[in-house]
Amino acid sequence: MTDATTAAERAEAVEDIEVQFTRMAAASRRRMRDHADSVHPGLNPLGFAVLTASRRLGRSPQSALVHALHADKGAVSRAVTQLEQLGLVRRECDPGDRRSQLLEVTESGAAALEASDARARELLHGRLDGWTLGEVQRLRELLTRLNDADITPPATGSGHAEPGGSVA
Repeated sequence: MTDATTAAERAEAVEDIEVQFTRMAAASRRRMRDHADSVHPGLNPLGFAVLTASRRLGRSPQSALVHALHADKGAVSRAVTQLEQLGLVRRECDPGDRRSQLLEVTESGAAALEASDARARELLHGRLDGWTLGEVQRLRELLTRLNDADITPPATGSGHAEPGGSVA
C-alpha cells in the first residue's frame, strides 16, 4: 500500500465520519426539540439550552448564558422571558450591579430538567444495548479525545458554523 493510497483511504474515512456527524447533528436537533417539548409544550430548543446552561452555571448573570451558549443576547433574553413566564427560572437584579440580571433555575425547572435527563439517559442506554462494556468505554475514550482536541477552525467567513453546515 502506498502513501497516496493510505492518504486517500484516510480522506475517505474522514469524509465518512463527517457524514456520520451530520446525521448525529440532525438527530440531536430533533431530540433537542423533543426534550424542550417534554419540559413544557411550546418551549423552543434555545429555551431548553438556556435552561440547561442555567442549571449548569448556577445562579449567574444572564450575560454568562449569552457567553456560554455563544448565542445572540436578544434571543437569550427572549428565551429567559419565556422560561420565567413558565416558572422554570427566576430573574432578579444583581445587588452588586443593578444593570445586571441574575438568573436561577426554579425547583420546578430543576424537576423538569431531571425528568428530561432521565428520559435522555434511558434512550442512550437503549441505543447502546447490545454493546459490550469495552465498546462503550472505547466510544467514551474516542469522543473525549475528539472533544478535548484543540482544533482551530480555518479562518474563512465569519468563523461561525452555519445551521446545517459541517459539524466537525
